[in-house]
Amino acid sequence: MKKDINIILLIINISLLIIILLLLSHMWNYDLNNYNLKYVVYIFIVLMICIFSKKLYYPMSSVTKKGRILLDKIESSSLLNNRNQSEQNKNCYFINLSHELRIPINVISSTCQLVMELNNNKDGIDRDKLNYYMSICRKNSYNLLETINDIIDIAKMKNSNYKINIDTYDIVSIVEDSALTLKDYIEQKGIELIIEPEVEEKYIECDKKQIERCIVNLVGNAYKFTDSGGFIKVFLRDYAEEIQIEVQDNGQGIAKENHESIFGRFNQVYDSNVSNTNGSGLGLAITKQIIEKHHGSIKVESELGKGSSFIITLPIKYI
Repeated sequence: MKKDINIILLIINISLLIIILLLLSHMWNYDLNNYNLKYVVYIFIVLMICIFSKKLYYPMSSVTKKGRILLDKIESSSLLNNRNQSEQNKNCYFINLSHELRIPINVISSTCQLVMELNNNKDGIDRDKLNYYMSICRKNSYNLLETINDIIDIAKMKNSNYKINIDTYDIVSIVEDSALTLKDYIEQKGIELIIEPEVEEKYIECDKKQIERCIVNLVGNAYKFTDSGGFIKVFLRDYAEEIQIEVQDNGQGIAKENHESIFGRFNQVYDSNVSNTNGSGLGLAITKQIIEKHHGSIKVESELGKGSSFIITLPIKYI
C-alpha cells in the first residue's frame, strides 16, 4: 500500500513540474520553439521517466512474480485434475472390461455344469434342450472372443502394427448388409431400423471387413442407448470425391463436453441409468482408428437427451 502511494505522489509531482515549466515559459515569454528551452524540457522529462521507471520496476516485478506463481499453481492444479480424471477413466474401463469378460465365462461354465447334471440323469438330456444350451454357450463364446479381439486390435493400432487390406468395393452394399445383420436384434427391443442410401451403388477403395466392423460398432452403440419406441437411421451420401455415412438415433444423447473424449480407449459412452451397456467399451476407439487408417474422419453431433449422430467421411480413392 505504501509503495502504491509513493508511485501516485511521484506521478503528481512530475505532472506539476511540467505544468510549472510551461507556465514559467509563458510568463517570461520564452518561445517554446526555442531549442535551448526544448532541450531543458526534454532532459527533465527523460530524467523523470528514468526515476519513475525505477520506482515502478519493483512493485511491477513483485506483481509479475506473484502472477507467475499463481499461474503455476493453476496449471499444476489443472494437470493434477486431468491426471486424476484419466486414472478414474482407466479404473472404470478396467472394471467394466473385467465385468464383460467374467459374464460370458460364468454363463458358459454354469451352462456346461447344467448340461452335465442333466446328462447324468437316468433319462439323459433332451436333444432340443441340449441344442438350446449349446446355443447359449456359442453366443457367449462369441461375445468373449469379440471382447478379446477388441483388446488385441486396439493394442495393435496403438503400436502402428495394424494393417488394412485395400480393394475396390460397393460401399452401399457394405453399409446396408452390415446394418441389416443387426435388424432382428434391434427390432426385438422395439426400435425401428431405417437405412437410406442416397445412391444405389458407389465404389470406393477400402478394407471391406474393417468398414463393416465400423458400421456394426456404430449401429450397435446406437442400439445400446436407444429406448424401445425409438429409431436408428443409417444414411449414405455421395459427395463425388468422398462419401459420408451417418448413424443417427434418438436415444439418450451425449453431453457436449464428452464429444472428444468418447473416442478415447478408456472412455466408454456409459450412463449408470442404462442397463444395457454390453461390450468392451473400445468400439468407438477402434472405429476412429480404422477410419483414420483409411485417411477419413469421424465426428459426433449430439445433445444430452436429444439423440446422437456419428458421421464418417471417407475418400473415394485410398492414397
